[in-house]
Amino acid sequence: MNELLQEIKLLPGVIGSSLYISGQKEAYSDLPKVFKAKTADIGRSLERLFKLRQGRDISFIEVRFDESVMLMRPVDKEASLITICEGEVNFPLVNMTSSMLIGELKKAVEAIRRGETAAKEAKPAPQAAAKADVNEIMQKGPLAPVMEKLANALALAIGPISDMVMKDTVKAWAKAGPPDESRVPELIEMLCKEIDDSELEKEFREQVG
Repeated sequence: MNELLQEIKLLPGVIGSSLYISGQKEAYSDLPKVFKAKTADIGRSLERLFKLRQGRDISFIEVRFDESVMLMRPVDKEASLITICEGEVNFPLVNMTSSMLIGELKKAVEAIRRGETAAKEAKPAPQAAAKADVNEIMQKGPLAPVMEKLANALALAIGPISDMVMKDTVKAWAKAGPPDESRVPELIEMLCKEIDDSELEKEFREQVG
């Protein structure tokens, strides 16, 4: 599965893809981790849409934002491929590549379904962490200059999604402990995990080092 998604991610301007499969606890994704919950929600919405299409074929759906594009297409009635790209992506190339992979994706989805096991016992929900004022930490607090440097380096590494990734990561970082200078290396490591690309991670570390 990862190899199929990587074929799409290697295209210029593609940030990554996620494969939503109904009934699966986790989507298969090479997107930054911040997108996991969001793509699952989108996948569930697409599943309802494709089931209600009433005989009309929907080959893909395109949603454009200010600086990015989300391309969504059915793999079957209960599985969807979601690809997030930069705004100037070569859409015909991405669409052609994903179309060519649909057959293999269907086989992969069927294999995953055949291998499904009984659902694991539900784990107790973690206690709610204290709320963190991300804007205060990033823009007004004593760490604001450091946060700006990290945000700029992250933008160079991963492009238009960096603002969302930065805010979500700072929020998680602040929940895990006091947001002070001694924990900045920990925040850098968390951001590197979100980048999830060795070359881009190297560039990011050079910018913030």
